[in-house]
Amino acid sequence: MHNEEDQEPSNEASLPKPTQVGRIETCTELISKAMRCLENNDKDCVTRLIEELIKANCHNGNAVGKELADEVKDAFHELWLISDSGEVCRLLMLLRNLGISKNWIREALGLNSKDLNKRLAKCGIDWESKATRNDIVKVIEGLLRERFGWSETEMCKRCLDLLALMLMISENTA
Repeated sequence: MHNEEDQEPSNEASLPKPTQVGRIETCTELISKAMRCLENNDKDCVTRLIEELIKANCHNGNAVGKELADEVKDAFHELWLISDSGEVCRLLMLLRNLGISKNWIREALGLNSKDLNKRLAKCGIDWESKATRNDIVKVIEGLLRERFGWSETEMCKRCLDLLALMLMISENTA
C-alpha cells in the first residue's frame, strides 16, 4: 500500500546530478570562457573558472573524457605560465584545498615530483600525498592482527586448503 504522502511532490530542494552529456556541455562552456579570459589576460577570471571546472568535475577524465580533462589541464598550464610567483602560490593553495592530486598538477605542468615539491616548499604549502592503496591495506592488516589475531600466512593456508577441498569435490562429482 502506498501512502498519500509518498505520492506528493517533496518541497525539499535537491540538486539534480548532471548526466555525462550535461556535464560535458557545462565543461565545454566553462573551458571556452576560460580561454577567452586567458586571451584577455584576465587571471582572476581564469582562476575562478578553473575553480568552477574542478568543482564541476571537468578535470576528471573518467567523468567527462580525456579530451575535456586535458583542456582543463591546458587552461591551468596557460594560467601558470602568465602568473607571477605569488599568483602561482595562490593557485597551488586553491588546488590543494579543492582536493586535486599532486599527480594531476604534475601532469598539467609537465613537472617531476622534485620540482613540484620545491615549488610547494617555496610557497610554504604542506601538501600530504593521498594514502596509497598499499598503505591502506597495511593499516587494515594491522587492525586485523591487533583485534582478531589475524595472520596472513594462516589465511593463505586456509585458502589453499579450501581450494584443495573444492578440487577434490569437483573431481568426485565429475
